[in-house]
Amino acid sequence: MYTNTARRTLAVALTVALLSPAFARAENADANPAPADGDAQKETKKAAELEKVVVTGSRIARAEIEGPTPVTVISAETLKAQGFTTVYEVMNSLTQSFRAETPPSWGSTTVNARQVNLHGLGANRTLLLIDGRRVSDYPQPSQGGSNSYTFQNANNIPAGMIDRVEILYTGASAIYGSDAVAGVINIILKHRYEGDEFSVQTGQAERGGRRFGDFTWVGGKSGDDWHVVYSFEKLHRSALWGHDRPYTDSDSDAGYGTWSPTARKFGYQSYPGILLQAADGSYITPPAGACTQAGFAGAYRLQNSPSGYYCAQNALFKDWVLTPGRDDTDGYVYGEYDFGNGMTAYGAASIYRTTGISNTQLPFLYSMGGLPNSFYDKTTGQLIGGGSDWNGVGWNYLRQLSAREMGTQGNTYDREQNWDVHAGIKGTIFNDRFNWDASVGRSVYWVHESFTGLNEQGMFDFYFGPQQGTTTIGGTSYPVYQLDPTRFWNPISPTQYAGFGVSGRNDAISWMNQAQLTVSGDLFDLWAGPLGVAGVLEANHQGFQLYPDPRGNSTTYGNPFQNYNTGGGERTRYSSALELRIPLLSRLTATLAGRLDKYDDASIANMARTWSGALEWRPVDGVLLRGSYGTNFHAPDMIDIYQTESTQQVGIYSDYYQCIMSHQSSCPQVTHNSYFTQYSGGNPNLLPEKGHSWSAGVVWDVNWIDGLSLSADYWHTGIDNAIQNLDLTTALKDEAGCRTGLQVGGAPYTAHAQGSAYCQMILNDIRRDASGNISAAYISSINEAQFYVSGVDAAVNYRLSTDNWGDFKFGLNYTQNIKYLQRVLPTDPLLNNAYMNPRSRMNATLNWQRAGWDVTLFGQRIGGVRANGWGACVTLPDGTQPSVGDANCKLFYANIAPWITYNVSVGYDLNDHARLTVFVNNIFDRVGSIPEYSGGFEFISTLTGADYVGRELSIKLNYKF
Repeated sequence: MYTNTARRTLAVALTVALLSPAFARAENADANPAPADGDAQKETKKAAELEKVVVTGSRIARAEIEGPTPVTVISAETLKAQGFTTVYEVMNSLTQSFRAETPPSWGSTTVNARQVNLHGLGANRTLLLIDGRRVSDYPQPSQGGSNSYTFQNANNIPAGMIDRVEILYTGASAIYGSDAVAGVINIILKHRYEGDEFSVQTGQAERGGRRFGDFTWVGGKSGDDWHVVYSFEKLHRSALWGHDRPYTDSDSDAGYGTWSPTARKFGYQSYPGILLQAADGSYITPPAGACTQAGFAGAYRLQNSPSGYYCAQNALFKDWVLTPGRDDTDGYVYGEYDFGNGMTAYGAASIYRTTGISNTQLPFLYSMGGLPNSFYDKTTGQLIGGGSDWNGVGWNYLRQLSAREMGTQGNTYDREQNWDVHAGIKGTIFNDRFNWDASVGRSVYWVHESFTGLNEQGMFDFYFGPQQGTTTIGGTSYPVYQLDPTRFWNPISPTQYAGFGVSGRNDAISWMNQAQLTVSGDLFDLWAGPLGVAGVLEANHQGFQLYPDPRGNSTTYGNPFQNYNTGGGERTRYSSALELRIPLLSRLTATLAGRLDKYDDASIANMARTWSGALEWRPVDGVLLRGSYGTNFHAPDMIDIYQTESTQQVGIYSDYYQCIMSHQSSCPQVTHNSYFTQYSGGNPNLLPEKGHSWSAGVVWDVNWIDGLSLSADYWHTGIDNAIQNLDLTTALKDEAGCRTGLQVGGAPYTAHAQGSAYCQMILNDIRRDASGNISAAYISSINEAQFYVSGVDAAVNYRLSTDNWGDFKFGLNYTQNIKYLQRVLPTDPLLNNAYMNPRSRMNATLNWQRAGWDVTLFGQRIGGVRANGWGACVTLPDGTQPSVGDANCKLFYANIAPWITYNVSVGYDLNDHARLTVFVNNIFDRVGSIPEYSGGFEFISTLTGADYVGRELSIKLNYKF
């Protein structure tokens, strides 16, 4: 919520304030030109000093834009000029942003959604607001399975509706309640607009893929006592597929350091597409010409190996998505009516509809759990399965289907609809001394996910037929089947596929009802100025429900990722908060805030109390010294409480223990000859996470250099009882380290001491059979982890107006991440894992405007990280992997280079109504490189922000009536 002491909106006030040189720490200044003469600048400064506005981080209106905590303001014009088309893209460019879940990841349940992860504390600890109001959680939990958490989607908010974005980089639970641990992002939509403006933009990636088209209509009308704003947007972004980037569409594209001795000897590293394996581990040779038949459309080739011939996939990742595609249709309307008696009614309605497209693997037949493993085949006269090949893998049989055979690409489509309505009345009381605002609202978010499913039993029956009794060989009884070679080795038709093919649908919904009353103003005058006060009462009721396909997971039906997430529940919250702004001296101001949140849900969480305090000292004109301290909390995510026991059949994974025992240099995800069940579920005994944050900094408006502003802030955030959601990959890495004391590659395992309470827990949660194969994984959430992060943010902003050369604006932002301390259990050492993420991020913007021209250059640098295999032995030329301590071991200490890209936009006013802008993103066409020890899908290091996209070009036409 926000309040304005004048009739004009906060948008106008912030624009005026940003044009003044006083304490303007905006990430990038507004795109409107600064006043050319000194008198105009004085008037602008005067307006900024008099106009009181509410800025994110406080509910008390103030005359100064800079306050006790660091806040960045990004205008809509800046967002567009930097080349960004969505809110998420600009959020991801923030120097305080860390990587979150990547949408194309195998097993992702949030293909359309994007997460904002400030300071690396997790997307569920960054609060997203729209116009100061909470928004519905994304209905699907992130990841799915064990590492599920709740978050708000930053990807479904159209850029055309946005007036500006305000970002608070410190905890603010005393103001906003739960989730505001790492920071707050407040997206302010347009509330004032006159006329109608249409814009059309089109473009694509120069290397292919990611075709882009956008149509936006923004308009507004007003009368003496009313005004209305409306917006409509239609957006299309095609997917980027593996075949669009051939250098990363095959498993042979993996870093050479991951190639085994046999792969190096034969000169290839490839994944099978059609394979039949005898009991001794040897492959049964395909019929002549089978692999290269036209009906397979070039999907396979005949490949030799130490175990014999098989049909290998030419490009395993060809049809896997690198960045999902999407089609959006969005609408928004906002209106106000002034009753003329100090009261104004307002309301807004918005609807967002999105269809996302993705794919990571087409259906395949494999000897997963429940299907025959070892059996006698009458066609070949051999026992099938039971042995291991040259690489130690027991394939038994594998039959990958191609898109040509299926008659469809088998894509997954996520169709979403999110709508939000709210209405309220605001006004003044006590002779305009206090502003009040009362509002109610409701939002609902649906996800309908349709996909090509797996019918493993149907596929087996199609290729091998029904069981034909049993036979005894060597004293052992085996079931008997009869392979149909005309089907197994030859392309099948879409009609045949339809006989056993299945499709499925998962649905999910989340909703939120909320009411809020805010009162703010000056309570009375103190010796140094008025005592500002703000109070708020909130009521909130929210819930979610997962509706997975009722057929569940079995050999006759499964979704592409073999997970089955169920659960649902409701939560009610009542909150009250009070904030005071106390002028201690003419140049010293204190702020105090306290908040009480009462929860009613299925957990034992009940009450949360938070407080904060801050100081602002302006010792001389143009200098602000500031500091803040506050307590924070994060209520348990609803998925952590209400998720019913969910199971996931896992067959494609990295078994780090087996990789370590076989001295492998890397451990990519592979299909194993036995599936195991992963069990996960909610924990109603979780408590709210509690922590603290503090910051200290300085803002300097350099008096003798007009238009120059500098700022620097140190920040620290800690969580003392964080809810730890162990993902399967982390659990398997830790299980291997706790068993062996080593990491893959031979480096020592130092994350947890062997024999520690954590190691005892993880060894009990990961179960193995007598052969060392994983039989089950039990993973849930616990209130044990601790996180402490700290760093420094710095910014430089400068604007220069000239008589002949136009107006120049420059902004630079830098973040140095100093510490990322972490431990899971109190008995674990507190380790600084800052090396796991980029240590620094920087971005800069240079803007020039003159005579209708507007040129913006934006660049960003994300620091490097340790390369895969860091601290392990370098793989020898023959592909063997020494162990640390061996005479021939040379330790590997390489780093991934920083990721640096530049965007440019050039705009020109064709006339008073039309404007043409050309955008070039990633000017130097940089794409992520594949590290030496990178294997598996997604070869490049996305931790640094690297991607596969390359240079993108687009052109935009704006026309305003």
